[in-house]
Amino acid sequence: MTAVFIAIFLVMGVMIYFIAVSLRIVIENATKRVNAYFLSKLGEYDEDFEKKIEEMEELEDQKESLQQEIRILQMDHNSLEASRFYRPRPLMRDTYIPIARYIDNGFFEDYKKAKNLLVMDKAQIIRDIMEKFPYTGNLKRYQTAKKILDKLNFQAIYDLSGLTEDVQMEVLEEVFTKPEKLLLKEYRDESEDKEHFDLLEFLNWVKQILHRESPRLLASVGDENEDYSDISENVVCKFDQNVCEGIRIVYQNKLYDYSIYESRRKNERIY
Repeated sequence: MTAVFIAIFLVMGVMIYFIAVSLRIVIENATKRVNAYFLSKLGEYDEDFEKKIEEMEELEDQKESLQQEIRILQMDHNSLEASRFYRPRPLMRDTYIPIARYIDNGFFEDYKKAKNLLVMDKAQIIRDIMEKFPYTGNLKRYQTAKKILDKLNFQAIYDLSGLTEDVQMEVLEEVFTKPEKLLLKEYRDESEDKEHFDLLEFLNWVKQILHRESPRLLASVGDENEDYSDISENVVCKFDQNVCEGIRIVYQNKLYDYSIYESRRKNERIY
């Protein structure tokens, strides 16, 4: 009789053990599925958030563009009304059309003379500037700044912005090379507030170095088909619709202007 009870208890013990193991397996599988579902939803949220940021930036650009066009139209309207050459002429009763404003009848003749004077060899001008004023910047410093900006792209800045200053410094120390760490140390030494680290301020500081030490020669031309990049790997040509004739060159923080340039309106940046 005793043996029967012992056998029953052993069977019950085995069953309880298997039930416990089964429950544990079920719980582990459910936990894994919940975590996977949560991570997938979190990834979808991040993608949606980035899309919303891009859409907001596009809308902001469109808003600024429309505001700029409104200001330009308003200025043109004000100048039209203020001009002594503008008078409404009656076409019929209660109907008026504006008379064209011929402010300077000699403009086209003067422009023709200026255009003839600006016949130049633009490629030779670029060569002369690069030969007369050889690059005096720090190329290694420029390359280091460029690598830092490549690493700190939009996604990296977005990820770092959610971390504390101490953690940001730890991440930068981990991913930066030795020259990049030296540049970071230089920024910290020059910073007025040495106890705090401002990531965006550091980025602006690096961009200033990139601009100051850049070996690139930027040539602004008024023809989209003009290209002088074959002169040197550091020559970059950019189409500028405000360049009416000639060429504008920016090299080593200096402007060499051989152009007739249409002035920009107020609050509109040249570069």
